[in-house]
Amino acid sequence: MTNRSVLVAVACAVLLAPTSARAQDGPEPAKSSTAVEVTPFVALGSGTGVGAAVRWPLPAHFSVELETSYRRAEIAGLSTNLSLLFDLPRMGPVTPYVAGGVGLDQYGTPEVLTDGRVVARKRTAFSVNAGGGVRVQAGENWGMRTDARWSKDIGRFAPERFRLYNGVTFGRTER
Repeated sequence: MTNRSVLVAVACAVLLAPTSARAQDGPEPAKSSTAVEVTPFVALGSGTGVGAAVRWPLPAHFSVELETSYRRAEIAGLSTNLSLLFDLPRMGPVTPYVAGGVGLDQYGTPEVLTDGRVVARKRTAFSVNAGGGVRVQAGENWGMRTDARWSKDIGRFAPERFRLYNGVTFGRTER
């Protein structure tokens, strides 16, 4: 199985995994978000790309996010990250947050062939990321999001990247 197939399979498995049901013991404490949010996005930085992020809220201003993206850089690379987000105090419709996580990333390294041509050899590496952003609630079921992340792949030739993405968020949010 190729590296790309493994990345796609992992991303699909996590996205399609059922979420656990919450017990109905009593009233739930007030929180800002009650539903899964989906954010398709366009990214700029160390390679332009597109992707999608799915965010599941947790108690105490935390949430878990799965992000999968396709980046056009030295190679056509896929990446997937699982991150923990912490929401900072809300300011009107704007919710700033900080994030950190781990993932898998495809990248290319130069390789000189016997005929002298240089090609990019595709590799896959474990990665870490950190950053933050803002979510802006524009309507009852949608909003906008800007996210900036630094990421570092672990490995001998692994790159360090920075990217900024903008996207539209879909998902019901209570105020």
